[in-house]
Order: sequence, then C-alpha cells, then structure tokens
Amino acid sequence: MRIAFLGCTLPGYSNACLRELASRPGVELFIAYQSPGPDAPFDPTDYGWIKQALVWNSKESLSGLQERVEVFKPDVIIISGWDNRAYRNTAHAWRGRCLRLLTMDNCWTGSLRQHLGVLIAPWHIRLLADAVYVPGERQAYFARRLGFRTILRGCLSCDHTNFSKIYLERTLSNNNPPNAFLFVGRLIAEKGISTLAEAYRIYRQFSSAPWPLICCGVGPQARLLESLTGVEMRGFVQPQELPEQMARASVLVIPSIFEPWALVVHEAAAAGLLILASEAVGSVPHLVHDNHNGYTFNPGDARRMAHLMGKISNLSSESIQQMSMASYAVSLQNTPQRWANTVMAFAVDYSGRQLRSHRD
Repeated sequence: MRIAFLGCTLPGYSNACLRELASRPGVELFIAYQSPGPDAPFDPTDYGWIKQALVWNSKESLSGLQERVEVFKPDVIIISGWDNRAYRNTAHAWRGRCLRLLTMDNCWTGSLRQHLGVLIAPWHIRLLADAVYVPGERQAYFARRLGFRTILRGCLSCDHTNFSKIYLERTLSNNNPPNAFLFVGRLIAEKGISTLAEAYRIYRQFSSAPWPLICCGVGPQARLLESLTGVEMRGFVQPQELPEQMARASVLVIPSIFEPWALVVHEAAAAGLLILASEAVGSVPHLVHDNHNGYTFNPGDARRMAHLMGKISNLSSESIQQMSMASYAVSLQNTPQRWANTVMAFAVDYSGRQLRSHRD
C-alpha cells in the first residue's frame, strides 16, 4: 500500500504515528511537511528515517508537489486540513483515483466564519476527501456540520510507549511522583498564560507549602511567568526530552483560552500525570474526568484554577496514585498502533467497496 501524507510540521507525535505506519508490511510512504519554525524548533534529524519526503518552507515552494505525487502513485492520500492550496489541488487531482482522507482537529464554535464554511463546504471542502479523520467528538460534530458522512475517530496520538515508561517505571518502583506542576506549550495569549500566571500567584499566596511550576515553551508572554517566585523556565523542549520533564512533575496544567485538541494532555495522561485543564481544551471530554484523573475549570477563571491547584497539592499520596492510575488507563484509548490500524483497515475496506461497485 502506497500512502502519501501531506502534513504541516511534524512534531514528535506525528513522527511516532508515521513510523508505526511505515513499519507495517508492504507500506510505502511519501511525506510532505513544513520545516520547523522558530516557535516550535523541532529537531529535523528526528525525521531522517523518511526515505521519500518533500520539505517546504513556504506554501509557494510546493509547486512540484503534484508531480512528486504523480510519480509516487498513491493508494491513499492523507491531507492535513484544507488551507493549503497545493494540498487542495493535489486532492482534487486524485479524486476517484485513490482514497483521500482529510484530517482536522477543528472544534465547532459557532463562529460566523464557521457558519460561512458550512455554506461553502459542498464545493470548497467536501470535494477534497472521501472521509474525514478527527481526534474526537467535538471535531466529529464540526465534520458532520460540514456534510461529511464517513468520520473516523482517533487521528491524534502521542508516542505512547515513550511517555508511558514514566508511569510504568514509577509504578514498578512504587515511587511517588515529584510534587510539581508542569506547563508545556507556546507562551502566547491563546494558551491562557495570563490566567496561569495569576492562578499560580494566588495559589502561592494562600498555600503553606506551594509546589513549583515548571514551564516548557517559548513565546512573547514569557515575561508574565519569569518574575514569579517558584516558576522554573525551561525554554523550548525537544520531543525526545519532554518525557524527562514530565517525570519531574505530577500534574499538567493547561489553561488555554482556545485549544482544538492539545496532544500534550494525552502525553501527560500516558505518563500518569493528573490533568488540570480549562474546558476550552478540545481533548477534555475524552482525557480529563473530574475527580477521576484531574479537574477542569472555565477558561480565564484564575481563581478557580488557583483553588484547584491548592486542592491537588493537598491530596494524599494515595489519592494522587489512584488518579495517576486513572490517567494512564484513560490514555490507552489512543496509541500510534490504533492510529495506523484505523488508516490501514479503512483503506482496505474502501478498496473492497470500490472493487465491488465496479463489479456491480
């Protein structure tokens, strides 16, 4: 099976899923992706295993994409989103010639732009793909609004083996996780950095033994955290180094104002971390269950977030262990193996249906 993957940048989780797909017998991959940028400078050597690749810096540099795909002759094309003109043109060119699978992590927000998108979807979006592959139900609802009938779930998975080692090794050694909060992400407004800074300031003010806050990321709002007592700024962390940072904490905090999915929640759950997340995070319904493996709060509510930070830091070690176990269990619903299985099974089923329709 020849599979062309037309992606954006390739962070660690995409790398893990594509490696799993490439490991399947008979699978050959062609991958187009954007080179890492300054806000997420992933190490490009992580992708050195890819034999057939087209790396681009700007969408204008994708002029040779269609020719490369024609030479490759894919059975399946996986397209990340619909805002790349070269990708759209390639999807149109292969309509009826192979299975086209569109991935999207957009949640339905009811915005004017999304309502307009629904109106033009029959011509602008639905013609791009034969099916859509989404992370979860918030995205599936949007996909149905766009008119897609065939919707697959589970299109995002962390490198589960890499992160679950933290939980499994800690469990085998019967060690408690370090008392620390962890934030991972770009330090920009939509990630709720001002909420995080205010919540942590309030938390430290009223806590007799406050936990430190480890921050991994870069961005213009770093200044809001740098001056706070108890905050450890680690800068940008490469994917292969992130498990080490998660091993130094027991709770992931993610106060985003807008977050379509947040793969870091899955990474933290696999590592057995408790999750403290805003309701704006798209993966919350699947990966964060109140009083089970974490807590949720309304986006922008710094006081509620500070209260929950205090609640967590006052939990007994037994309660933290139980919630850690729950996080790990929740994380098992998505893995790179499931991601690859879904692609392969649907491609085989689609080919069978196409063959039967030709016979009929």
